[in-house]
Amino acid sequence: MIEITDVAAEKLLMSQVEGKVVKLFKTSQPGDLPKFALGLGPFNEKDLVFESNDVEVYINPNEFEELRVAVIDYVDDERGRGFIVIKGQNEACGLVSCEDCGDEDICED
Repeated sequence: MIEITDVAAEKLLMSQVEGKVVKLFKTSQPGDLPKFALGLGPFNEKDLVFESNDVEVYINPNEFEELRVAVIDYVDDERGRGFIVIKGQNEACGLVSCEDCGDEDICED
């Protein structure tokens, strides 16, 4: 399951552009660990569409198979400002198991 945080949803809903959709796409090269980013792009009828927090997000079906579980957030801190895609539950927590995480929003199945 891919979830969008409240903060990210607010920013995405404010940045909608006519003729563009919110796209989740792979940025890493073959053989590298998969990395994903978020942006606005053209509609593609082959894309899968999922909705989270009132935001529709489009993704290539092959790339979705690599992602499956993620949290999309928006940050404005010492790391910079923008959207981040945190792949997998454990990466979102930064821990070995979700029992140790304590963040129920990220670790729910």
